[in-house]
Amino acid sequence: MKKMFISLLGGLILGIISSFIFMDYQKISYEVIGLGGVDERTIKDIDFEFAFNASLLVIGFTILIFVIWTYIDKKKDEKFYKNYNK
Repeated sequence: MKKMFISLLGGLILGIISSFIFMDYQKISYEVIGLGGVDERTIKDIDFEFAFNASLLVIGFTILIFVIWTYIDKKKDEKFYKNYNK
C-alpha cells in the first residue's frame, strides 16, 4: 500500500511539473471585444488536450516509479537470500 501511494504521489508531482514545462499550456480564459453587439466578454474554456496529456504523463510516471521500486526490492531480496544461504 505504501509503495502504491508513494508511486502515485511521485507520479502526480513529476507528471504535472513536466507537463507544465514541456507542453504548451493555454490560458483558461480569453476575452472577446466588439463581437455580437457586446463590448467586452470573458470566455472561460478548459484546455482538455492539456489535461489529457498531463493525465497520461501522471499515469506513465506512476507506473515507471512502481516498476523501478519493485525491481529494486527484488534485487535487495535476492542479495539477502544469497548472503543468508552462505
